[in-house]
Amino acid sequence: MKHDPFGNLTDWGPVLDIVAELAEKGDLSGCQPGLIRILRHKGNWRLREEVLKHIGQIQNPSNELLRQVLAILDDDNLYYDARILAGSALVQLMRHVRTDEEAAITGQARKVIAKLVSTPQPPFFNRALKDLSVAVGCTAPA
Repeated sequence: MKHDPFGNLTDWGPVLDIVAELAEKGDLSGCQPGLIRILRHKGNWRLREEVLKHIGQIQNPSNELLRQVLAILDDDNLYYDARILAGSALVQLMRHVRTDEEAAITGQARKVIAKLVSTPQPPFFNRALKDLSVAVGCTAPA
């Protein structure tokens, strides 16, 4: 399996097909560098959303993938739907984090949650933060 089979992200139709095919086969784990590249790509919201919808199934997420998903959640310049999808993906990914890496990503997630709940957020975003808070074992926002 190639680490990045996605090719040119501006030609997003085939990329969506590849993501769907890999997700269906359960092969997304072997393509984490490519998935990270898609998540970093600012040029297409649809690609980012599709990846966020599917990456929760990855059994051994890399630290870099976890950090990128957390960065999306923390990005005040992104629209809330993408940030909510990132929170949901993190909840799923946290179930598959190896024990030796869990403390680091949990600590980072707690810092992001604390920062986000320290400022007013829309109720629908607070719900996503509450779900993530439970997953990382910190006090949930009110």
